[in-house]
Amino acid sequence: MRSLIFALCLLSLSLNAGEIIQAGSLKVAVTPVQKVDKVPMGSYLGTYTYPAKHRFTISANVDGFVSEIAVKPYAYVKKGQKLFVLKSPKLLDIQSDYIETLIEFEFQKKEIERLKPLSESGVVASKRYIAAKNKYDQLKASITFKKNILKAYGLTKAQLNKITAQHKANPTLVITSPANVTVSELDVQVGTFVPQGAMLARLVDTTECHFEIDLPWQLTAALSQGEELYSDKTIFTIFAMSPEIDSVSQTRSIDLHEEKGCQARGGASLNVTLYRKMNAWVVSSSALVGTQNGYAVFVAQKEGYRMVPITILAQLEGKNYISAPLKAGDKVAISSVLALKSAVEGSSE
Repeated sequence: MRSLIFALCLLSLSLNAGEIIQAGSLKVAVTPVQKVDKVPMGSYLGTYTYPAKHRFTISANVDGFVSEIAVKPYAYVKKGQKLFVLKSPKLLDIQSDYIETLIEFEFQKKEIERLKPLSESGVVASKRYIAAKNKYDQLKASITFKKNILKAYGLTKAQLNKITAQHKANPTLVITSPANVTVSELDVQVGTFVPQGAMLARLVDTTECHFEIDLPWQLTAALSQGEELYSDKTIFTIFAMSPEIDSVSQTRSIDLHEEKGCQARGGASLNVTLYRKMNAWVVSSSALVGTQNGYAVFVAQKEGYRMVPITILAQLEGKNYISAPLKAGDKVAISSVLALKSAVEGSSE
């Protein structure tokens, strides 16, 4: 204790001459500052998820019986590949009604072709031709409507053309894959009756997934869509941010797109330390000293030490990331900083 008091007495408090403090016999350890271009935002738990556009639910387009399952669980399937075959009595009824309308339409078409020249020559009344023409137009509209219904039930253009040409109903519905995907779940068995809308399978495209994470809303206020964030092993891009703050956790959800891809890790949770692109200096916690206006460090000079105000940007594992008017090669005091601070306070009195 006496040695410390003695050392303080030897301090030369010449702050008016460039704010330099000469330490005298006071022993002060120093360490060089380190410049970095990324500042930590903290460590958070996030989860890999597949975006909605990469998830598919395969449902029964119409009531029917599952007559074939052409795919296995967790199999990779290509776009257009057969997944299921349904036998549907309801589909048979709708197709039969469509064919009946089609036959009547074809008859009516021939009828107006026959009546038109007779009407023009006055052999038959024009009223008869007009009635036949109206019936033809009604049947034409009805065919278009019933075609759209069959398309909604899952029939392809090729299947419709075949039914139209052959006038033969086919109650078989083939369900194919909408994309190059992996089967994540199968929900039916062969012979099962499924109502319209019942789920048959879930598919997922694993080529892309996002990393969803909740951050304190104060931290997200400075972030923007498209900005890059960093972890120790990868680069993320902010894909989207929740427009609302969770009232309980006071956080905002962030959707990050990983540069290297998530390698089919959908559903996995991971604790990551995120960094923002920002120029800063790294110093030990022992270098910081509190002041009335915030914090400061003592930078070593030839004549002694100069107190430099700093702004703390982040703290991580005993390191402080700061903004300060420093330069490469500067060294800061990491011991006896309270004694140096006392000297500054004494000189100002």
